[in-house]
Amino acid sequence: MNTIKKTLTIALLGCSSLAISQTAQDKLKTQSINEIGLTVSSYKYTEPNLTDFAGTTMSVTMKAMNVGVEYLGTLALTDDWYLLGEADYNNGSVNYTGTGTINNIPQFYYNFKGAVGHDFAIDNFVLSPYLGVGYRFLSQSGGGMTGSSGSGFYDRQSTYNYIPIGVIHRMAVNDSKATLVTTLEYDYLISGNQYSGLSSVNGTKNGVTYAGVPNINNTQNSGYGVNLSVMYKEDVWGVGPYLKYWNISQSDTAYGNFTKNGVAYRGGVYEPANNTIEYGVKAIYRF
Repeated sequence: MNTIKKTLTIALLGCSSLAISQTAQDKLKTQSINEIGLTVSSYKYTEPNLTDFAGTTMSVTMKAMNVGVEYLGTLALTDDWYLLGEADYNNGSVNYTGTGTINNIPQFYYNFKGAVGHDFAIDNFVLSPYLGVGYRFLSQSGGGMTGSSGSGFYDRQSTYNYIPIGVIHRMAVNDSKATLVTTLEYDYLISGNQYSGLSSVNGTKNGVTYAGVPNINNTQNSGYGVNLSVMYKEDVWGVGPYLKYWNISQSDTAYGNFTKNGVAYRGGVYEPANNTIEYGVKAIYRF
C-alpha cells in the first residue's frame, strides 16, 4: 500500500512539473501586445567606388547621429500563428565627405513592415519565423547647399520595396520573469528608386553656367538588407542594442540633355553601389 502511495505521489509531481514547463513555454510564444520605442544610433552611408567625370575613383561617405521612434505591434492568432506590424522614423543631419565636405544636410527616413509568422516551441525556447512586405523611404534636403570645394549638393530620395524574412528567438531569464528576444531578419530588395534633384545645380557657380539639367530617377533592382536586435524584456519595458545594414548594387543609367557655358551636352547619371550601416540602442515601453 505504501508503495502504491509513493508511486502515485511521484506521478503527480511529474504532472505538476510538466504543467509548469508548458505554462512557461506558452509565455514565450508571441503575445498580443504593443511596443513603443526610442532609439539613438550611429549612421553611415558609403559609396566605396565612385568614379568622377575625370575618371578618378574615390569614396563618398555620409555620417550622422540619429534619434528615432519606433512602434511594434503583434497580434496572436489561433494555432500559434501571429501577425506583426512595425513602423519607425529616424532623423539626423548628415555630414558629407567626397568632392569636398558639406555638413548638416537635413535627412530623415521611415520604414513600414507587415508580416505573418508562426511559433515553434522547442524545449526551453521558442522560434518564431515570419515573412512579409516592407517599404523604406529616405530623404535628404541638400538642394542649394555648397561644399568646401565649391560643388553643389542636391535633394536625394531613396525608395526601397522589399520582402522581410526573419526569425525571432525567445528564451526565459531570471526564473521566467523576463525574456531575452533576439531577432534576425534578411530583407530582399524587390525594387528601388533613387531620385536626384539635379536641377538645383542650374545657374552660374565658380564661373560655370549650367542650364537645362533635369531631375533624374534611377531604378535599383538588386540589393539586400540585414537587421539584428537583442532585447531584454520585462512585462512593461525593454532595452537592447540593434543593427541595420543595407547593401545596394549600382542602378541603371538615366540620360538627359543640358548645356554647360552654352554648349550642349548629353549626360548619363547612375546611382553607385552603396551600403548603409546603422547601430544603436533601443528602449521600449510595452502595453
